[in-house]
Amino acid sequence: MPASRSKNAILNIVVGWGTQVAILVLTFVSRRIFVKFLSTDYLGINGLYSNILSVLALAELGLGHLTQYFLYKPVLENDYKKINATVKYFKKLYTFIAIVVFSIGLALIPFLRFVINSNLKQNELIIYYLIFLANSCVTYFSADKIALLAANQDNRLTKYITLTLNVGLQFAHIVVLYIWHNYIIYLLATLASTILNVVITQMICRRRYLYLKEKDANPEAIDKKNIVDSIKSTFVYKIGATVINNTDNILISIIVSTAMVGFYSNYFVVISAIQGFLSIITTSLISAVGNLSAEGRANRSHEIFNLMLLFYNFIASFCGVSFFFLLNDFILLWLGEKYLLDQWTVFAISFSFYLTNAISPVWMFREANGLFGKVKYLLLITAAFNIVFSIILGKLFGIFGILLATSLARIVTTVWYEPKILFKNVFEKSCMFYWIKQAKYIVLTVVGTVTCFAANHFLPHSFVFIIVKGVSFFAIFCMVFSIFCMKDQEFEEVKKIISRFTKKIKQGRG
Repeated sequence: MPASRSKNAILNIVVGWGTQVAILVLTFVSRRIFVKFLSTDYLGINGLYSNILSVLALAELGLGHLTQYFLYKPVLENDYKKINATVKYFKKLYTFIAIVVFSIGLALIPFLRFVINSNLKQNELIIYYLIFLANSCVTYFSADKIALLAANQDNRLTKYITLTLNVGLQFAHIVVLYIWHNYIIYLLATLASTILNVVITQMICRRRYLYLKEKDANPEAIDKKNIVDSIKSTFVYKIGATVINNTDNILISIIVSTAMVGFYSNYFVVISAIQGFLSIITTSLISAVGNLSAEGRANRSHEIFNLMLLFYNFIASFCGVSFFFLLNDFILLWLGEKYLLDQWTVFAISFSFYLTNAISPVWMFREANGLFGKVKYLLLITAAFNIVFSIILGKLFGIFGILLATSLARIVTTVWYEPKILFKNVFEKSCMFYWIKQAKYIVLTVVGTVTCFAANHFLPHSFVFIIVKGVSFFAIFCMVFSIFCMKDQEFEEVKKIISRFTKKIKQGRG
């Protein structure tokens, strides 16, 4: 990648990680106070309503990545009139979607009792839901600006805003829970933070991109037919993705209980925290990949893909295995024995994390290259498998079966088919080389897992030893991947990146 692109990506990652660490610490403190002063049912409602509104976000039509995709080329060419026209066009779409989501959300209120399995009062549940709904709809009013920041690789500005507001929000949550023990005020604080986020994002974008102030955006500067066709494709794609990613809590609430959603949400907080760090890298890299694709450099794109495949497989293996061995130890020390899930459920959670991240480069490159229409029906098929598997396995094995079903649905559909789409349409190569590399990484994951099992067996359970085990697991996977990948081209590139980074640090100290 060019220097400016690399610099932007690194800045976005560094700022994003700083944000995530601060939020992570405060989130753990806030959650500890939450379970102390409010019942598990409230945790369940948190997770359940989040999933319901994620399903409602289906009306968003997948515009997030689509907006970003249509901005890559005009940003690269500094075509400000086209950028302005594109942003304004998508702003109208987002406003319409916010109205649709809010209307559908209101219409669903009578049906909430069929998915909520809780002893909380019905009137209170409706109030909580309305605040969740308002919070979800407000976010659409800055979605076009966030996509513009991402296309310009200015994601760190979004992180600055998020850091300031989320730190304040977590403090507000802690105060509200500790003094008033009131869930409604807790939710209203979240809504206020979201509104502030939208207002500040709008202000920053208008100051940074002065061309947005021009009212006479030329609508003919954009290809509306192409956008509408892409929206049709992404809508079908979005249906599948929404069902796959956002129905677990709903099914757990219906088949098991809403309280069990609360138990799972504690594990999900930890997983999401780590996934948050990876998402910062992913978001930064996907913008760079999109810009690279706009330049039409297929060979370089393939080299970057292989580099990312190595990185994401290493992270997926190390984190997935660490979650399996250490999650229950952490939950025990953080919240207490009452909130533990069985080890099989922890396996399902860990395996889902591993699978999702091991194949991340495939969907990243697919989305950055705008191949939405190529997989729209594939994700519908995956979603259908997910629902069927979840109902069957949920009835048989409870929460373990529901969580495992999502991974199984992906394995029988997207995991093997998406690489074929990517390699055929972007790299113009056979995907056989991809599978050879993935097979190798799977073997290395197994070797690392067996070694970590031996290390875990001899170390006791305590906060200090959770850290010791984590460091040990990291060292084990570093050793395993280094030994067996040292002759690969992407490994050589990793060493060069580390060398350049170390050199810059030394120069900075000097």
